[in-house]
This record gives sequence, structure tokens and C-alpha cells, in this order.
Amino acid sequence: MKTFSDRLKQTRLLRGHTQKTLARLARISQSAIASYESGLRHSSRSVRKLAQILKIEPEWLETGKGPMELPMEGYDLSDTLPPAGVAETMPRLPKRRRPQAPWPYPNIAPSQFDGLSSEDRAMLEALTLTFIETAQARRTVKPRGRKIG
Repeated sequence: MKTFSDRLKQTRLLRGHTQKTLARLARISQSAIASYESGLRHSSRSVRKLAQILKIEPEWLETGKGPMELPMEGYDLSDTLPPAGVAETMPRLPKRRRPQAPWPYPNIAPSQFDGLSSEDRAMLEALTLTFIETAQARRTVKPRGRKIG
């Protein structure tokens, strides 16, 4: 994406925000968001606030340089479910507001996930973990050649 307006619009859609909700969260007008996205305004004095809300690097939003996503250590993963039996043994950490991890599924709305029961979420997490481990194991297995003679 070559322009600030393209990056803003693509990220807004990726995160599931309307112009109106993004404007409300950033405390700027919806017409300002529309102007940024249409290219009528070329940059925003609110870049840092928009980047924070969209959970992306401000420099990437403004210039297109560097990574789009924030480093993983900056994400608040405290609202994810720990593996069964682990929650009871984990110490409680003080709450700190950090950006949440970006939504990784462009074809699944976060509201669909939010509508799942805690049991369904745990099952989905277990399935996802199994898939990731299987995919990683497939990549590390080297094909064996046949010995001749």
C-alpha cells in the first residue's frame, strides 16, 4: 500500500471498524476519517492515536516503512484462555493496559468468536494448537530417500 489513506482504510477494515466507530474511539470526526481515507487529507495529526486504536506501528501507518504489527511482547494476551488446569496454578499479575493482539482471521468476525461459549473457545484453542504443532512438525520432517544396493 503506497499511501497513508490506503494503509488507514485497509487496517480499519482488517480490524473490523467502521469509519464512525474508529472516529468515536479516536475522538475525531467521521468526516476526518473519510477525508484521510479518500486522500483529501494526506496525513493526520492523530496518527499516534489511530495507530494505537488499530494496534499497529505509527511509523508504518504514516510512512509505510517498517513492520505493520506491534511486537508480540507489546500485546495484552491476558484475556486468552490458559490450558485446562493451568489457570489455578498461575499467579495473578497486576492489570496493565497494553494493546491486544491483532485479530488474525480476516474472514471471521471477532463478534462470531465472542459469541462462542467458554467450552467452544477452549475446543477452538485446542484445535488451533494441534493444527499449528502438526504443520510445524511436517516442515521439520525430512523426506527419506531409498538406499540402493
